[in-house]
Amino acid sequence: MVRLDVAANNVANATTDAFTPSSVVTSTLPGGGVTSRVVPGDVEGVDLATEMVGMMVASATFAANAKMLATSFQVDRKTLDLLA
Repeated sequence: MVRLDVAANNVANATTDAFTPSSVVTSTLPGGGVTSRVVPGDVEGVDLATEMVGMMVASATFAANAKMLATSFQVDRKTLDLLA
C-alpha cells in the first residue's frame, strides 16, 4: 500500500510548484520478508505515465497477495479437514 500512497501523492501534487516527488525503496530482511521506506526525490516534476504504471503495479501486487492469502487459507482448511 505504501507504493500506491506515494504514487497517489505524487499525482495529486503534479501541478504544485517546486514539488519533488517521492519514491519507495524496498529492501529484503535477513530472516525473510521485505521492508519499504519512502525517500524524497532529487528532481522536481512528476512523470504522470510513470506514476500511473506504478499505481497499476501496486494494485496488481496487492490483488496477487490477497489471492495468495485466500489460497493459503483454503489449503489450511483442507489440511485440517483431512486430519479431522
